[in-house]
Amino acid sequence: MSGENNHISVSDAIKITQLENKVETYEQRITELEGANQELEEKKSSLTEELEKLKIVSEKATEIASEKDKLAEEVGTLKQKTSVLEEEKGNLDKEFEDLKSDLLKKSEGISNIQRDLDNFKEQLTTEKTAVEKWQTKVSEAEVAKNDSEQLAQQLRDEKAIIEGKYNDLFTESSKLEQFKDDIRSKEEALRRFEIIAETDPNYSWLTILEQYKVIELKRLAMAAGASTHSILTVVLKLEAAGLVEVEMHGKDDQNPTIKLK
Repeated sequence: MSGENNHISVSDAIKITQLENKVETYEQRITELEGANQELEEKKSSLTEELEKLKIVSEKATEIASEKDKLAEEVGTLKQKTSVLEEEKGNLDKEFEDLKSDLLKKSEGISNIQRDLDNFKEQLTTEKTAVEKWQTKVSEAEVAKNDSEQLAQQLRDEKAIIEGKYNDLFTESSKLEQFKDDIRSKEEALRRFEIIAETDPNYSWLTILEQYKVIELKRLAMAAGASTHSILTVVLKLEAAGLVEVEMHGKDDQNPTIKLK
C-alpha cells in the first residue's frame, strides 16, 4: 500500500513509465507501418501502369494476328489466279503447237501469236514474283505470330506476379489494421490507469475489473479490499471518459453493475 494525499508509489510510477514507453514504441511502429503502406501504394500504382502498357502490347499482338489472316486470304486468291493462268498457259501452248504445224500457211499469224505469248510469259513472271512476295510476307507473319504468342505468355506471367504482389499488399494492410486496433486497446487501458492513478494510487481493483469484464460494485470492492464509495468515485470518472459503463438497477441502486468497454 502507498501513502495518502494522492502520492504515486515507486512501483506505480515504474508501471506508468513502462506503459508510456510501450505507447511511444507502438506509435513509432505505426509511423513505420504507415510509411511502408505508402510505399506499397506507390508500388501498386506503378504495377497498374505497367499492366496497362502490357494490355496495349497484347492488343497490338491481336492486330498482327488479324493482319496475318488477311495476308493468308490474299495469298489464297493469288494462288487461284496462278492456277487460272497456268491453265490458260497450257491452252496457249496447245494452240501454239497447232499453229506451228500450220506454219507454212500462217507464218504471219505465228509471229503475232509468238509476240502475244512472250507478253503472257512476262505477265506470268510478274504474277509469280508477286506470289513469292506474298509468301515471304506470310512467313514473316508466322514469325510475328510466334513472337506475339511468346509475348502473350510473358504478359500472363507478369500479370500473375502483379496479382501476387497485390495479394501480399492486401495481407500487410490487414495486419496493419489489426495492429492499430491493438494500439487503441492499449491506449484505452493506459487512460484507465491514468484516471485511476490520479484518485487511487492502489488500483488493484482495476486488475479485477479487467479480469471479469462485468462485475457488481460490492463484489469488486470486496475483492479489492476497498470501500464501494472510493471505487465508485473513480468508476464514474472512467464512465465519463467512455471507458466503462455503469448499469444502475434502480434509482437508488447501491450495487450497480460495472462493465468494462
